[in-house]
Amino acid sequence: MKEVSIKLYELGNKKENITIPLPPEELEYKSSSRLQEYEILDLGKVSIPKGRNLSTIGWEGIFPAITRKRFEFIHDELKQPGEYIEKIENWRKKHKKVQVQISKTPLKSKTMYVEEFNYTISAAGDYKYTILFIEAAELKLNRTVRKSKKGTKKYKVKRKSETLRDISKKFYGDGSKYQRIYKANKALIDKKNAEMKKKGEKVKSKYTIYRGQVLTIPPATSAEKKKLSILALQKAINKDKKYGKVPTNGKLDASTKTVLKKIFIKVGSRGEVVKFVQGKVGATKDGICGSKTKAKIKKYQKKHNLSADGIAGIDTLTKMVS
Repeated sequence: MKEVSIKLYELGNKKENITIPLPPEELEYKSSSRLQEYEILDLGKVSIPKGRNLSTIGWEGIFPAITRKRFEFIHDELKQPGEYIEKIENWRKKHKKVQVQISKTPLKSKTMYVEEFNYTISAAGDYKYTILFIEAAELKLNRTVRKSKKGTKKYKVKRKSETLRDISKKFYGDGSKYQRIYKANKALIDKKNAEMKKKGEKVKSKYTIYRGQVLTIPPATSAEKKKLSILALQKAINKDKKYGKVPTNGKLDASTKTVLKKIFIKVGSRGEVVKFVQGKVGATKDGICGSKTKAKIKKYQKKHNLSADGIAGIDTLTKMVS
């Protein structure tokens, strides 16, 4: 096998490479395509190699001492044996994928891991080694993994007295939608309540939740998101106490519109409504309208075909809650 050359590359980083200086007398290659199917939770059927039936390549060889660099049978520029050892050991320990290229054989190029690597040092300074590569095969999924529904959030129950109605009001602007959260977390809630009953604890209802529980919150509808935005703006107006009081009903009613006509968020404006606007345009929510907030407002106005003057008045505010 004198004419055969073996090159090893770290996958994705060809600078990290090795040319085996002294090709082995014999290569051992094993291959098998037997697969075993398993059911893995929500993944469905997964086909994975059964046992150790992945392709392997191995050989015994020598990294010659640097004193042998002038010998004609040495391939490529000979390095210190320790350099080869260090690189291969690094690939093995860090589970790096390695491209194994063997010329003048049907094997050509394969992506593999270093499975085993052992070596001894002779008195002459040669490193005798054995190496085994194993195929870097990926799991084959027979069907697509189900993804979480877009917009779903997680919420950790913060207070002992907190209820599903409280959480429903927080995420949907309406406490009566608590059933939606219960259905999304039925197994979790029912299990905990059953445990509490078993301990002799009194459980008020099947909807009882406990501090520390992490609940899945289904996404709000477009109408609910709009209601939450209006509600947030109404609360901000009332906190500022300088524009007039509005009802906190999540509706863009006549009284709310009347107050909106008085609001002009511009450079120098301060308060909770400024924070609301900053949140909508992606500015830092510090409650102070400066040049950066003005620029963000102008960008928002241009995007929504509004008069881009950098001042958030009734038209811009209405758009922000629509």
